[in-house]
Amino acid sequence: MVLELEGETIVKAGCDIGYLHTGIEKEFEAKLYQQAVTLTDRIDYLCPLINNLCYALAVEKLLAIEIPRAAQWMRVMLGELTRINSHLVWLGTHSMDLGAMSVFLYCFREREDVLRIFEMFSGQRMMTSYFRIGAWRSIRRAAGSRWYASSSTPFPAGWTNTRSC
Repeated sequence: MVLELEGETIVKAGCDIGYLHTGIEKEFEAKLYQQAVTLTDRIDYLCPLINNLCYALAVEKLLAIEIPRAAQWMRVMLGELTRINSHLVWLGTHSMDLGAMSVFLYCFREREDVLRIFEMFSGQRMMTSYFRIGAWRSIRRAAGSRWYASSSTPFPAGWTNTRSC
């Protein structure tokens, strides 16, 4: 906000949008398209994959890049898990404000399963920087035996088969 003052009286007020508190917009200016993906994670630590996806989709549209159907499917599924993760944090912390400690513990138990899935795919629990311009990082790891052979998968039987998308 830009103010014009006469003593302690505001004579004129104007809005200056400025930058986010991290100055992330200025950081983007000095990066190549593929280098900026890691910055999108830091915009909102509860939804890093959604921010990666928005950025990747915008750049792909600018460059007229068509990504494989499997990559589109993977992006949607991981994006939805990110959304669920965010909602679990909200519900858990909100319920704690209301005095429901059990709900908080249940939500964070479920959130832990979602974070384990992120770790299986990207090697990171948060700040994954997983989506890339044109597809995603480490296709072999995403479809590798570590995911499908995992006996501790939180999904029901049949949800993790290898059918094509």
